Amino acid sequence: MGPLKTVITISRNEPLQMTRTALLNRAGYSVVALTSDAEVMTYLALKGRPAINLILMCHSVPETSRVSLCKALKKDIPRAPILMLYNGYDPTLAEVDGRLENVESPQALLDTIQLLISKPVTSEVFRIQ
Repeated sequence: MGPLKTVITISRNEPLQMTRTALLNRAGYSVVALTSDAEVMTYLALKGRPAINLILMCHSVPETSRVSLCKALKKDIPRAPILMLYNGYDPTLAEVDGRLENVESPQALLDTIQLLISKPVTSEVFRIQ
């Protein structure tokens, strides 16, 4: 995979967060696991934080938080694509770079992450289903 890539995961669901973190770590990614708006804002204020290659936003994050967090993340980490993981009933108005319906295959999630990390960021929304 080359140099270590860092992924931020944001989720209110602790078991899902732990599972995704373990999956990403096993695949060779460094993970910054955040659970609340306050944690995200504290992280963004840190000096000397590592370069972030991708942000995963879980469907468990409430819509109002998604919108405000995505704005803050886009402002502070503009080059990192944001991938929204959702369940089909869960649309969002947040500005994201990709949407992925929750999948049963962990490999599908890893493939999507690799695709987004290797793709230059554009203003177009990248939809994966």
